[in-house]
Amino acid sequence: MADLKSRTSFGVRSAGSKICVSIYGRTLTELGSKLRLARKFRPSFIELRLDYLHEPDLDDISRIAKVLVGSEILTFRSKGEGGAARISEQKRLEIIHAIVSCKPPYLDLEVATLDSHPDLIERVEASGSKLIASSHDFSSLEGLDDLKNLVRRVSKLTPLYAIKIVRRARIFDDNQRILSLYWLASEIAPIKLIAFCAGPLGVLSRVACVENGSPLTFTSLPNEKTAPGQLEVQTMQTLFSYW
Repeated sequence: MADLKSRTSFGVRSAGSKICVSIYGRTLTELGSKLRLARKFRPSFIELRLDYLHEPDLDDISRIAKVLVGSEILTFRSKGEGGAARISEQKRLEIIHAIVSCKPPYLDLEVATLDSHPDLIERVEASGSKLIASSHDFSSLEGLDDLKNLVRRVSKLTPLYAIKIVRRARIFDDNQRILSLYWLASEIAPIKLIAFCAGPLGVLSRVACVENGSPLTFTSLPNEKTAPGQLEVQTMQTLFSYW
């Protein structure tokens, strides 16, 4: 870990400023309430998991634009990568296009979605949103070379703000494997890298990722986790105060 630390310019004291609170709601009213609560913690980012909305329609999505202030990451995760919605892929794509029209500050789209619909990259660029290309796998973890090749391949899908790689830790050493990806930070710059492990054994990487160069780490509201192994925002703030 020491070698990784020495290769980043990230200061430990600023770790607390890299917190993202991930929120969800079954209705727009519930989502709005949680957004207001999340802002009270003064995080640098807030992720809105729109795939939790119950029977979302395009009008619902368009109204979300009115509450964006510049720190929000919008995403509608696919079922195959942990998304909550059970809708057709065609319907999900319609919603994604509606999200793009909202011109969110940040938009998270799966690498698989971008591979299948490369036109989305141009649409996101035209909207002015910063694009995060993400890859989630909660069932397996590839070898380090395969993970590096994935990062290098995705880095060619410009323009991107960040590449996000999330894998579930099966053993504690998986944290080191995922954190080793930050050796690629200078190679893919100015694209940023967000890489950590999910699951109970991946907590270390959720804390250490920001020290190794990630622009953020994901947390939740109390009793409102959106991913396995996610820490509550107050817990992460406390850890960073001693990190």
